[in-house]
Amino acid sequence: CYANAQSGPATVTGNVTDSSGKPLAYATISVLRKGQTEPIKKTYSSDKGNFKMLVDTGRYTLVLSHTGFADISVDLAVKPGENIVNGLVMYMSANQLQTVTVVSRKPLVEQTDDKIIYNAENDPASKTESASDILRKTPLVTVDGDGNVQVNGQSNFKILLNGRETAMFANNLKDALKNFPGALIVKVEVITSPSAKYDAEGVGGVINIITKKKVVGYNGYLSSYVSTLGNYSESLSLNVKSGKLGFTAYAGASGPFHPIAGSSITETTPLVSSVFTKRTLTGSRLSKNTFVFTNLELSYEIDSLNTITTYGSVGDFHSHNGLDQSIITDFSAQPSSLSLFTQDNTYSSPSDGIGADFIRKYRNSPEKELDIRFNSQFSKNNGFTNSFQDNPGQDRYVSNTSQSKNREYTFQIDLIEPLLPKLKLESGVKSIMRNAESDFESLLKYNAGDPYIANANNTDNFDYHQEVYSGYGSVNWSTGKYNFRAGLRAEHTNVHGNFSGSKTVVDQHYTNLIPNMLISAKISSSYTISLSYNMRLQRPYITNLNPFVNNNDSLNISYGNPALGPQVLHAVSLQNRLVKGKFFGAFSINASYTNNMISQFAAFNKATGVTATTSDNIGEEFQINAGLNMNATIGEKLSVGFSPLIRYNHIRNKRDPSINRDGISGNAFTNFSYRVTPKFTISGSGGFFHAPFSLVSTQNTSVFYQVNFGYKFFNNKLATTINFNNMLRRDMVYHYVTLNPDLKVVNTSINPYRVIYLGVTYNFGKLKENVSKKKGVNNDDLVQ
Repeated sequence: CYANAQSGPATVTGNVTDSSGKPLAYATISVLRKGQTEPIKKTYSSDKGNFKMLVDTGRYTLVLSHTGFADISVDLAVKPGENIVNGLVMYMSANQLQTVTVVSRKPLVEQTDDKIIYNAENDPASKTESASDILRKTPLVTVDGDGNVQVNGQSNFKILLNGRETAMFANNLKDALKNFPGALIVKVEVITSPSAKYDAEGVGGVINIITKKKVVGYNGYLSSYVSTLGNYSESLSLNVKSGKLGFTAYAGASGPFHPIAGSSITETTPLVSSVFTKRTLTGSRLSKNTFVFTNLELSYEIDSLNTITTYGSVGDFHSHNGLDQSIITDFSAQPSSLSLFTQDNTYSSPSDGIGADFIRKYRNSPEKELDIRFNSQFSKNNGFTNSFQDNPGQDRYVSNTSQSKNREYTFQIDLIEPLLPKLKLESGVKSIMRNAESDFESLLKYNAGDPYIANANNTDNFDYHQEVYSGYGSVNWSTGKYNFRAGLRAEHTNVHGNFSGSKTVVDQHYTNLIPNMLISAKISSSYTISLSYNMRLQRPYITNLNPFVNNNDSLNISYGNPALGPQVLHAVSLQNRLVKGKFFGAFSINASYTNNMISQFAAFNKATGVTATTSDNIGEEFQINAGLNMNATIGEKLSVGFSPLIRYNHIRNKRDPSINRDGISGNAFTNFSYRVTPKFTISGSGGFFHAPFSLVSTQNTSVFYQVNFGYKFFNNKLATTINFNNMLRRDMVYHYVTLNPDLKVVNTSINPYRVIYLGVTYNFGKLKENVSKKKGVNNDDLVQ
């Protein structure tokens, strides 16, 4: 079935039909090297059944697959010129798929040269978890008990949803992740060595959360779960593809039926002579956070080479927290005093966005691709705080109102251009325009019957503009054994901020050149080694620059630094991967260095007892870690995984060298899944994490574990699950210790920990083959 034609670039073309001779669209054509199981190239047949791809000369196996049809394999000897494959006929399989029934044997964790992948859809417990829970189980990602996320030991990173920026994560990442349904998530990619195509921002790397894929045909699901703590989560997804038109929608709502109780204790102890010897703040907390969102996407295939996609999203996060606290202040020469401190906080963050992608492919050059993309995101942040401090002397009433608007517009063009069969050039340009406005008013009084008076020292409004212009080029060269990637990205940043309350103007202009490199070698058919270098960037955001003083607690104030500059980090990674039958193992060593780290620091005024916190480029940090990812399938029913990581970091304050810290930290995660019957599965996971040392604080080690029982009904359409989380301890106690030469602060937070989830998911649909051509805008350039 093979014929060789004219000379020139080596291409493989062909036509796929079904047994009746009708062209078969969206068949998957994979090219494998002889004797190997992983494809080196993959494409899909067009509406007319045609396909064309650029392939190096050599001997290959061509594998065609299509849901509902039996796979076929063809031996192929590719010679210079055009290689035509004739007689590709696919026959219906005996067990043709009529409804949505997916049985995947992918391991939970996979690793490539530049990313680690957590296949959440293969984790039965994910149906009753949040995105925050899933990230906690993802290698290189740590999530503490309060929901704060770190990647590669860094709190600065970028997070994308289906490859693009979204306002729902940009505004309130921690709370959005806690409330985003895990049932929607197919996989999580942690991109540890981003190419020049990615924005330079994100010193820890990039997290890309991928939800359900588009299909040919239709499918969808309805999912719901409740917990013994009173939480609920409802989500739905619908995917339709008919002819040239595709439609995708998903939505969710989550929160508690009633406020969730917690408590905290904060002990502040001066280490120098001060107006007090100890201050203890103890209290209870009631919190209720709700989250709703909807995403819609419409795609149209103009022809086999051109696709246009439009999309939009709407979301809203609402939070209400009440705190009742007491403050005991101890003195060296007089009796202790007791104050009562109450706060009532309400916060809302509505957001929406729209965008469009145009993707063009080229008939005579299958690997060539032009992408033109536009994305806009809009959000508001509205906060209201009423606090009352009942002091032994003068009482204090504060009412704060904060309202802000954020607008972001992104335009980018990307081009993939094959230069030679083994050489590919990627290039592009991008612009990001951000505008933000904010008004903050603080009202103050000292007697309950008095009217509130505006506090001029604590009232501010600002107008902020940030522009980022960038361009990049990246060269990829590959042979059968070696792969080389080198890229350079240039980013120019303009910042202008007018903070009228403090009469401060911020005007910054700077350019960064960001190189990256990756080399990988396939030592054998099962063993690969790679080495990469990346330079990453962290820009200060509005809140880091705003000099406005937040003094809700009169003894603990904070403010921004208008002189704050960008942080630069250099990272090197060495990775080894072994794939042998049903075993996958990866061992990596990663190191990073920065000498202008954006770090928070606290100054204690011993005369007044006030602690003031701000940020500056004062940190110097070296970090090295070693991580192992292993997955194995034992027999036909059991799969296990283990992912430990150990880290050493040393960090010092360049302004005050006496403040320096170092030590060992890390995390580990293990999982198993046992298929008792085709319908009944038992799975579980557990682990611990300890955050790296920072200039200002440390925290205790946290442990988590869960066991999940899942059963499917009605031809696997209805999946039920019961999940037992952390059953041996009712509450989890988290300790955060902040230490500097003048002050020690120990914060203890107590939150509900033991919980049981009950979930149900109903799948429906009739599909042919998963296909997606959408790209989306990636804005990965801001501090979280």
